[in-house]
Amino acid sequence: MGLFDLPAPFFSFIDQLLGGFLPAVVRVVLWGVLAGWLTMVVYRRLSRQDKIQVLKAEQKKQQKIISDFDGEFEELFPVIRHTLGLGMRQLGLSLGPALLATIPILFLVVWVAGQFGYDQPVTGSAVNIDINPQEQEISGFNWNPAGLARKTETGWELSWPSPEQAVALTHEGYTLLELPAEHTIPVIHKHRWWNWLMANPIGYLPDDAVPESIDIGLPEQQFLSFGPAWLRGWMFSFFFSFLLSSIGFKLALKID
Repeated sequence: MGLFDLPAPFFSFIDQLLGGFLPAVVRVVLWGVLAGWLTMVVYRRLSRQDKIQVLKAEQKKQQKIISDFDGEFEELFPVIRHTLGLGMRQLGLSLGPALLATIPILFLVVWVAGQFGYDQPVTGSAVNIDINPQEQEISGFNWNPAGLARKTETGWELSWPSPEQAVALTHEGYTLLELPAEHTIPVIHKHRWWNWLMANPIGYLPDDAVPESIDIGLPEQQFLSFGPAWLRGWMFSFFFSFLLSSIGFKLALKID
């Protein structure tokens, strides 16, 4: 389990409770709203709101002076420079807290992506299993039990097994992959440094395995019945609600 996966059991427990009476798309939107609220609360706590408000008021005065000015540009230039300086000071006070406020959201995004990203294929449906790099020779690999996978140019077309009939992909004595996995993750790869932050719940390939990664052609979950593919998945519903709720909470909490 990686650092960003630590609160995942708690999120899953809450989502399971909500799943008893709310459809998936509503839960995705609610998680986005929670992310927006959390961002604004953390930002307000970390930022110097009093100082930002003073600078903002001073900047408005300077802008009024600029709009009412009727003279030579040389006389106006110091006022413009001072106004820009006030804006840069506001940015300096806001940027650090804004970046820090996004860190808690990573915990939510990592979990939401794993929870609402992909579906388990229907038993018996054809699923592509591709090895990377794709130019390597597909030899020495075996499926156990045999008969469910047909070779393709980049891997295999697997007839998706039922939970009671798991299959395993092996290579030279190593078990590389077992399907169906408990988690719907579309790739298994060798352990990388970022997995200390975000773990792969279906495991990892051995360090000396021939493939660097294996792609599993899982179907993406779709929450909307209209629009292009990018609109139908979790990302649009989550980040759209996150953006709108962030703006709403910013206005409601009077955050600068």
